[in-house]
Amino acid sequence: MLARIPRTLVFNACWLALLMVAGLAQAHVVPNMTIEADFATDRSYTLRINFDPRTFLAADPTTLPPVPGSWYREQTPEQIAATHGKALEYLSSALSVRFGGQAGTLPECEIQAIDGADNTPLKADTPEVHLLAVCKGQIPPAAATFQLDFAKDANTTLILLHSQAGKAELRPQVIFPGETSRFFQLVAVAPPAAPTVRPPPPAASQLYLVITLAVVCILIIVGWQLLNRYRHHHRWHRKPPSM
Repeated sequence: MLARIPRTLVFNACWLALLMVAGLAQAHVVPNMTIEADFATDRSYTLRINFDPRTFLAADPTTLPPVPGSWYREQTPEQIAATHGKALEYLSSALSVRFGGQAGTLPECEIQAIDGADNTPLKADTPEVHLLAVCKGQIPPAAATFQLDFAKDANTTLILLHSQAGKAELRPQVIFPGETSRFFQLVAVAPPAAPTVRPPPPAASQLYLVITLAVVCILIIVGWQLLNRYRHHHRWHRKPPSM
């Protein structure tokens, strides 16, 4: 059967296979993004975003090889500030938060370089660098759910993990560009118990008023008695002598 296959067809098939192998050799693994969303009992939350710098260095991250650690280490402070600015611009356009179904912007973030292999701080021999953005915000008072919007032009995939009050969710989510994560139920925080109302102790001013009134009453009584004695004595001295 093989002998009957035209040589032209065999040649074309081999050529196509070579092109596919060459294409795979030139393409690189699609970088992904990982977000750990942690919600505290005081209604604050933290997003830890681990992402590959290729996501904002190229419209198609697969056209670039993994970025070595030297790329970041050799930058001047001004260049690092510019790199962080590009990274924040990308994150702000790719991600937005939803609380109670209401869309909101990504909170303020701080960025640092990390080792892409073990997520530890950047080292002198780090072969591949990633960036870690730590974003902190406050949950709106009436919100009971959380979601994350992932923009259509995010050019990567997203792995989302939730944790609440120190307890991690067991089911991570894989989100593709243009999708919104499923609802994550936020634990309601019970309002603090009202303090027991106790009658206030007598104020010092009230005590002073009582003492003052008592002193005034005593003075009036003493004064009244002295006045009566004076009148009695005065009448006795003015009485005319008997004949």
